[in-house]
Amino acid sequence: MSSGNDQPLPQPYDPIRWKASLLLVLFSLALLTVLGRLFWVQVVQGNAYRELARKQYESRVLLRAERGKIYDRQMRDIATMMQTTSFAVDPQMIRDPAKCFQLLSQATGVPASTYFDLMKRSEGRFVWLARGINTVVYPDLDTLSDPGLIRLREPKRNFVYGPVASQIIGVTNVDNTGVSGLEVSYDSLLKGQSGFVVMQRDGRGRLRPGVNPERQAARNGNGLQLTIDVDMQRVAEQELARGVRESGAVSGTVIAIEPSTGDVVAMASYPSFDPSRLDKASSESMRIRGITDQYEPGSTMKAVTAAALIEEKKIKPTDMVDGKNGKLAIRDGVVVDDHPVGRVAFATALEQSSNVVFAQVSTMIPDHVYYKYVRDFGFGIPVGIDLPGEVRGVLKRPHEFDATTKTYMSFGYQLAATALQIVNAYATIANGGVMMQPRVVKAITTAEGSIEHEVKPQVIRRVISAETARTLTDMLVGVVERGTGSEAKISGVRIAGKTGTAQQLEDGLYSKKAYTASFVGFYPADQPRIAMIVMLDRPSTSIYGGTAAAPIFRRIVQKTMTTLVLDGETREKIAASAQADSVIMPDVRGVDGLVADSVLHRLGLHVDHVEQGIVVVQHPAAGSKVERGTNVTFTVQPPRQQQARPNVIGLPLRRAITILHAAGAEVRVQGSGKVRSQTWNGAVCTVLCE
Repeated sequence: MSSGNDQPLPQPYDPIRWKASLLLVLFSLALLTVLGRLFWVQVVQGNAYRELARKQYESRVLLRAERGKIYDRQMRDIATMMQTTSFAVDPQMIRDPAKCFQLLSQATGVPASTYFDLMKRSEGRFVWLARGINTVVYPDLDTLSDPGLIRLREPKRNFVYGPVASQIIGVTNVDNTGVSGLEVSYDSLLKGQSGFVVMQRDGRGRLRPGVNPERQAARNGNGLQLTIDVDMQRVAEQELARGVRESGAVSGTVIAIEPSTGDVVAMASYPSFDPSRLDKASSESMRIRGITDQYEPGSTMKAVTAAALIEEKKIKPTDMVDGKNGKLAIRDGVVVDDHPVGRVAFATALEQSSNVVFAQVSTMIPDHVYYKYVRDFGFGIPVGIDLPGEVRGVLKRPHEFDATTKTYMSFGYQLAATALQIVNAYATIANGGVMMQPRVVKAITTAEGSIEHEVKPQVIRRVISAETARTLTDMLVGVVERGTGSEAKISGVRIAGKTGTAQQLEDGLYSKKAYTASFVGFYPADQPRIAMIVMLDRPSTSIYGGTAAAPIFRRIVQKTMTTLVLDGETREKIAASAQADSVIMPDVRGVDGLVADSVLHRLGLHVDHVEQGIVVVQHPAAGSKVERGTNVTFTVQPPRQQQARPNVIGLPLRRAITILHAAGAEVRVQGSGKVRSQTWNGAVCTVLCE
């Protein structure tokens, strides 16, 4: 019997059914989570993940642009680019570090122990060892096959003439960015624009080109044609170095300018540096002293004083002046002469470099007028040459003059100037009184070497009349012919010039030991083609410009007669006066033709035609005695010339291997030392060494 309010009985608990429901809920939530995540990855962040995936199988490889070439005024290569090899190491993969580091040490001069230290200190798997090695010169490095040695091809500046003009050209860092000289002044023009190519990366990480890869070609940099003549530059550097050594000077400068254009034909500073060995270069050796160092010019200033007096018609060369036998008392001291004179013509006073005479005649012209001429000749203001680091010098304004300023300034004290300012003043006299803008860049070229933009010569101003310039030139010729500049004299050639000897300030007082010796002039005096200054800092064997600097001037003129654009008669006269000297012909077989050319030029020898490749024959023969200026001829083995079988008997083993590799030969070596015999079996050459 049941009552009317019966309720349904509850279902018994079923654990299996409950677990299934829970799993269903969990799986549903997981599915929703996965779907949500897929939506987030594929839709919301799809582009970002696709880009990340692309980066994993694609790599953008940089195509480095080559820096533009630098040429001399004759369009001869001075600075080019070459492909070099840089070496790094993976410390975890290297098998024979001793062998690798020993060969690198032979190429770089860095002890092998240094490379071991670099590797041990590293915490990563990439350690730079050496950058920019020319493996043509060190072929043994190409034979290394250690899996832990990493090679990278990198472009590097190649200085065709070695250290010649290195301060002017300047240098680049390991990333080929200019850091000094023209390299930094024209960096944006020279460096070009790098490109890229997109490569595909396989499962092993190797890069392979894809189908129609994205690519942007590199644009190589523009080049520069300089006003420098590399032959004259080389001679100027050689003779300056010789002059500094012989005089016991601390440093020196030579600058040669073409008066009619302002072209700097040579600019040498000593000490200098080798741009291929920057590890041994100092800031002192890299400085362009002709524009960065200022000094009191001494008696070379007398030409400027004479120009102002003659132009203002205050005096004539024939007017008589009183040298007071070499001693003149002034307000704060005594002016003395090294070459005392009595009553003489003004021209004779210049020839004998009389301080006493110039101290007196300077009073003939008002302060502001004298200041104007000194300023117009370029003192106290930058010349504006296209090189970095030029200083302006020191020149008092007329309101700063005291009672003796003009007196001392008339013979080169109480002002400071650069060597470039001095020589440019004399170039103005040589150019009939018209000052030109000095420059070292003649033209901008394309990457292929054709002229893109020519830098035209710029007239700055007329300083003195042509008549005054001619009068002053005749007076300066007398300095060389009969006066203190006789050591610059060359028989049959009219040279106009002036000596300078100036005490240097040390701790606010003029030193009795530290002097600046200089000689500045131009030639041929009738039709000047070159104005040049030679300046020596603190010579010790002789302090006088006439005996320390003038001989350097003369030797440079004598040895550059084929470089200058002179008439045939003048060239013959200069050549006849030059002292012949000789050198021992070096052995340049087995080195690259460009390297050999650089070596020979440093010795004063000429190479008419240079080709890239390995020198296998030379004339004159190695060891023979030849005169400086001798022409040398090469037979060059182009790289990988398969059909050639060069003769390497008598050569050192390393050079022999270089030549044979260049000819495409496989080399087998027996013994060590020089090659005594060689035999061929097809493309295999076996060399026997002793």
